[in-house]
Amino acid sequence: MSTDNTLHKGSYLLYPDEGLADTAWPKDKELALLILNESIPQQMSGLLKDVWGRADHRICIDGGGNRLYSFGKDSNTLDKFVPDAIVGDLDSLEDEPCLYYKQKGTVIHRYEDQDTTDFMKGLLYLDSVLRKGNGPEDCVVVVFGGLGGRLDHTLHTLKILFRNHQSRTVVLVSEENLTFVVPRGTNRILTNPQVDGPSCGILPLAGETMLTTRGLRWNLNKQPSSFEGLMSTSNIIDDTQIFIETSLPVAWTAQFRPKTL
Repeated sequence: MSTDNTLHKGSYLLYPDEGLADTAWPKDKELALLILNESIPQQMSGLLKDVWGRADHRICIDGGGNRLYSFGKDSNTLDKFVPDAIVGDLDSLEDEPCLYYKQKGTVIHRYEDQDTTDFMKGLLYLDSVLRKGNGPEDCVVVVFGGLGGRLDHTLHTLKILFRNHQSRTVVLVSEENLTFVVPRGTNRILTNPQVDGPSCGILPLAGETMLTTRGLRWNLNKQPSSFEGLMSTSNIIDDTQIFIETSLPVAWTAQFRPKTL
């Protein structure tokens, strides 16, 4: 396995550890929080508060505004989580949260285009509000939602991750999973035993790939992997660093246990 590798901070992007350079927040990066149209469980409240407080951009994607509004009402924190913007074609955004957030200063931005999904519109809007001179590669995007609900929505969310993996860092997080794309080549993934695992998987969604791994319970050695063939699912994280060498981009997904308040 090559000694040159791409570093993935994984859950340390959510819970940075400033004690080490590898686990610290990348100081040159902006942070964006995108909330998709899926419910926000109360067990995610601690993580939401933490990421929200560090984020440079807080954007709800269409019906994600309803979800944040419901979470705020249920937890009596409505005025503490006011997004910078709600974007999309806005066919799902309800009148009550729309009016509330608009009165609080939230930008309500409608895209009429029906050739792109709301998630894509959200990334487009994000790129328009980055600091001057910054591009997609200068912003880490943490996405709440996207891994539950309708299967076609979940698959499309994964497709967007693959389409964007060379230009930006996007991490999908839920109360059960943390998922991101690792590119072709040799990759080093940092794992935090407090929140990651033990279960994990490597999903070859871009086509048949050749995989070699280190740090897993059941490692692979130049093993062909495809959607129709072998897939490394229900594997176990056995180290704080996982090495994946792949001939095509793959999705890394791990069991995730958010810290409680």
